[in-house]
Amino acid sequence: MLQTLPLVLYILMVEVSIGSMSVLVFLDWRNEVKRGFLVSYAFIYLFLTGLTYLFQQNFATQSLLDSFAPLDKTWTGAQSLPLLLFFLLMIPYTIFLLLDKSAGIDGKVEREKAAAQGEAVARVSVVRLLRLISGIATVVAGLATLFVLAMIFRPLASTIFGGVFTVASFFAAAFALGGVMTAMWLGHWYLVTPALSERPLLFATTIVLVAVFAQLIFSFLIGPGTSFVNQPATSGSVATAATPTITATTTTQQGAQVKPKGAPVVTPLSTYTIGWIRILVSFVMPLVLGGLAWKLVRDRSFQSATGMLYLVVVCSLAGEAMARGLFLMGH
Repeated sequence: MLQTLPLVLYILMVEVSIGSMSVLVFLDWRNEVKRGFLVSYAFIYLFLTGLTYLFQQNFATQSLLDSFAPLDKTWTGAQSLPLLLFFLLMIPYTIFLLLDKSAGIDGKVEREKAAAQGEAVARVSVVRLLRLISGIATVVAGLATLFVLAMIFRPLASTIFGGVFTVASFFAAAFALGGVMTAMWLGHWYLVTPALSERPLLFATTIVLVAVFAQLIFSFLIGPGTSFVNQPATSGSVATAATPTITATTTTQQGAQVKPKGAPVVTPLSTYTIGWIRILVSFVMPLVLGGLAWKLVRDRSFQSATGMLYLVVVCSLAGEAMARGLFLMGH
């Protein structure tokens, strides 16, 4: 169990970093949010991605991943480079955001006013063009990182098609987690700028709902995991559920009984039950709460919508941690 915790945390950090930054770039492209929001959270996501890379270098290196038998060893050595590239490309994007004083909705409004007054206005500034190019490159590097990560853990799926849907589930999870994080922060921004259009928050919330629904579909198509990650692979072995029986006991010098090697572990809840709890927490509750948030945004009740998004963040993070833990440990 302790061996899987760093991997679960690493997967969550990668998904949140890439999903959040991707949605931020999409919002920047749409030119509907404040420049201050873009700059502030570009720095926050840059810091988060830096922490993710440092975590990978210490707790999810190739040698550590190679010690887990079921993982695809052909991809473990390829995960560090795209993650580093994703981090490095975020730096020029953030710098261009700082340099472009006309970024965001304010610059768009000023350009529209100037055009209405008959003043000559450049359609796309050089700084904005460079920012958007670097933003697109950042998103591409992030998606490549997700693909490599998904390919590493793909063999844990029970079938070939399950592996395909496993790869897709990593992308859906990233946009669900990253989208709801960005939507929640954006909801706070509305509290100080209530006149802002609801369209960017609707856009981010819609991404979350679509991604969570895709996760729900993929979870049923993937099938059960086949083995425990921290157990060595044996040819012809099949993981089966066993009724807890004690065949032998070992007694220490102090008289305490020690569980014999290979004896099954009894847990308060079966993995089948935990799996359904995960579906409730990861998908059902976020879809219901996210749908309410979407309706509240339409009604311009931003404070209530932000509260709903808080709950979606909690449910999504807890559910994803539970999902990846079950996926890595086998069920």
